[in-house]
Amino acid sequence: MARIFLLIDGYNLLHAAGLGRRRFSRGGLELARTKLLQKLAAELSDDVCRDTVVVFDAAADADGRHQQEQSPTPAAQWPFSVTFSSGTQSADDEIERLLSSHSSPRQVLVVSGDHRLHRAASRRGARGIDSEQFLALLESGPGRLTDIPIPQNPQNRQKPSTRSQRTQDRQNPSGQTSDKRDAVNDKMSDLTEELLNMDLEHLLQLDLPPWRPPRQKNTRRRKS
Repeated sequence: MARIFLLIDGYNLLHAAGLGRRRFSRGGLELARTKLLQKLAAELSDDVCRDTVVVFDAAADADGRHQQEQSPTPAAQWPFSVTFSSGTQSADDEIERLLSSHSSPRQVLVVSGDHRLHRAASRRGARGIDSEQFLALLESGPGRLTDIPIPQNPQNRQKPSTRSQRTQDRQNPSGQTSDKRDAVNDKMSDLTEELLNMDLEHLLQLDLPPWRPPRQKNTRRRKS
């Protein structure tokens, strides 16, 4: 069995497990985190736990409202690493940092429903799995999970090259143009996902300029 390193988006998995709430009472967030960590400790084998890191947003609850609630219990109690992002950074930022510095990225599996993290993992040769799929794996067997099937990395799938793409590759052998294009596409995908996750009330509060229809160009030819 190949060695697998798990990087888990804590709050994303917490919501997928049905432990999230729109508003927590005092101490409720800490209790929800503890329940999630207890589930992972009970369902994952000792070998998998040793290579697992669970990352939570620092001092913020699942709704983004800042609270001064830190580690749910002493970290030494858990068979895996539990960490909180620092300062203004999010758990996503911390997971991307861990990915960028990992010595064996091809053996890393990122657990999150955030496909921005899946794309970041793919760029490093790692893989991503949705939180719901990961929970299904945890609950699929009678014993503790020892073997985690790794989903195929989309980057490893050979795609037919178009004529225009082959021309661009010849003109840009270093791949810089392709990298820039991928970065722009990632930003657009992140923005689209963020907009789709906004509720109507939030969208109405955005300070956007009024929409103006484009001017019609006069296509009639002048008489000579």
